[in-house]
Amino acid sequence: MRDGVVLVLATCFVALAAAASPVFAAHRTSAARPAPEPQDQTAVAYIQARYADKPEPGAKARYSPRIDKLWAACTSREKKSGDPCMDFNIWVNAQDWKIKDLKIEQISGGKDSASIKASFDNMGTETVITFDLFKDKKGWVVDEVHTDCDTLTSVLNGEPSKC
Repeated sequence: MRDGVVLVLATCFVALAAAASPVFAAHRTSAARPAPEPQDQTAVAYIQARYADKPEPGAKARYSPRIDKLWAACTSREKKSGDPCMDFNIWVNAQDWKIKDLKIEQISGGKDSASIKASFDNMGTETVITFDLFKDKKGWVVDEVHTDCDTLTSVLNGEPSKC
């Protein structure tokens, strides 16, 4: 009997720790996120602001309805299997980060859609992340994130990493 109680308590502790983890903070839907940015904000400024988000880069990002659906399906699979939907932060392409020398530039697009490149040093690793954005009535929306190995879509679909 005592072993059963210890097992239940240990399981609860692990579940609470996982729920509090910054990696799981990114699994929120856009509906749960704070109010959008000002309409006149540039795509570069939007991405710059998201790298300053707490508790982790991208925590307050708004995602497209397409990405929100993929998040929901991935989270559902996670609940059924117990395997994490995503075990890293795609905004830094790592589990841990200490970002230095962040540079953000628009590489294509205009006032209503843009591709933005973020490059930085993460604990000695040069990293480049590219974001595909579009603008809706509330501001900028992330529709895709590209790393050197994966896209947000491929990760949320459970596809194996290309690295």
